[in-house]
Amino acid sequence: MSPPPVRTDREPITKRFPHLGDVAEVHWQAGAAGTGDSRVPGPTDIRIEALVVLQPGDRVSAVEQYEWQPAPAGWDGTLGAALRPFLPDSGNWQVNEQYAADVRTTKYHGVVYLDTTSGTVYLRVIDG
Repeated sequence: MSPPPVRTDREPITKRFPHLGDVAEVHWQAGAAGTGDSRVPGPTDIRIEALVVLQPGDRVSAVEQYEWQPAPAGWDGTLGAALRPFLPDSGNWQVNEQYAADVRTTKYHGVVYLDTTSGTVYLRVIDG
């Protein structure tokens, strides 16, 4: 099974994650979570992985509104190969659990990191 295409349409991301604001740029992929050979009927959980560039004002707001801690070392090891070219060259990747909860809303679970230098948000979430 081939990986899902990298998408650049903003509306599906801003609709799902309104706390990000009117984003400047987005590169993302979505696909069914788990394995494709499951025989269990029912709804399919969707995994979304995205690199979202915030508008400058939203970046400043996020940086000032939350207390940030460094993101875990090696966090980018899980970043999909198709999205890796859109990762900022060098960044100051930070995490704040309240910011992550605000971005994810109650519908999604997963990680949310912010590069406070470029205003790029990394999302790796699953619905459910």
